[in-house]
Amino acid sequence: MKCLMIILLLVTWLCLPASAQSLSTLRISESFVSIERLRVRYIEIGRGPTVVMIHGNAGSIEDFEFGVVQALSSNYRVIAVDRPGHGKSDRPTATSASVEYQARLLHQVLLSLRVHEPVLVGHSWGAALALSYALQYPTAPAAYPDAGESRLLQALAKPPVLGDMNLILGRAILGRQILRAALSRAFSPQAVPEEYFKRVASSWLGRRQLKAYLDDESSLNASLTKSSQHYGEIDIPVVILTGDHDAIVSAKENAYRLKSVIPQAQLIEIKDTGHEIPQTHPESIVRALCFISSISASVTRQIPGRRKDEFMATLSSLDKR
Repeated sequence: MKCLMIILLLVTWLCLPASAQSLSTLRISESFVSIERLRVRYIEIGRGPTVVMIHGNAGSIEDFEFGVVQALSSNYRVIAVDRPGHGKSDRPTATSASVEYQARLLHQVLLSLRVHEPVLVGHSWGAALALSYALQYPTAPAAYPDAGESRLLQALAKPPVLGDMNLILGRAILGRQILRAALSRAFSPQAVPEEYFKRVASSWLGRRQLKAYLDDESSLNASLTKSSQHYGEIDIPVVILTGDHDAIVSAKENAYRLKSVIPQAQLIEIKDTGHEIPQTHPESIVRALCFISSISASVTRQIPGRRKDEFMATLSSLDKR
């Protein structure tokens, strides 16, 4: 069964306590795979059911190295992939890197890694990609952080969307000062971790990455206009995580609208939280995966309904944080 989680964050596996794997012995490995003459970078850590992390726009796999990857790696095989043109991945020049194209590319990457039933965790723009993946490959699990829309660069269409991170740089001439201001808005009400700022400032402002960002932003609207008409066809477990103080993505216009077209989805709004849930509340992703696992397991193993209620109570506790 396929599982979808959305924050705007979203296995037939039960949530397990920390395994025998010692976190101190786990190491993140960086590798590349060639697909259609493109080099795609990914990182990998841990063993167990596979969880695939998809970053937003702008972004890279480093977005998940501030707590999420470490929190999941004791029980899961965690893979994070740089989207085309972002981080260290190549971007195609002869074809448009639309959301649909990127979903197909991701599928080929995962097949090359012998991953057939992943749980997808997509943040912001990455959530739109994960939804596209779910529509194209309806037997694969998926999860998404942040339902978002872009307000700084362009207005997105009215259908329910999971927009990108909207750290809008706008033009190549914009630099660290504008980036800091945009990140401050994205992290609010939390502060931007200085180490995170230093890392993204060294990569997001690159000419190649900025072009990929702008291309992704400009093409998203057309893709969402078409794909959002089919979100109601998604019949897998879905958890939508959103922050109540998200200044980038309106929960009402995105997360709640998405919930309305995917009836089985569970929506969790985390209090005093902004857009950057993977950095500020990595534990919410762990708990959402536990909840997804409990639902999936109940379908195949007929776990009593009380178990689901217990997981729901645990996940709902996030709302009180």
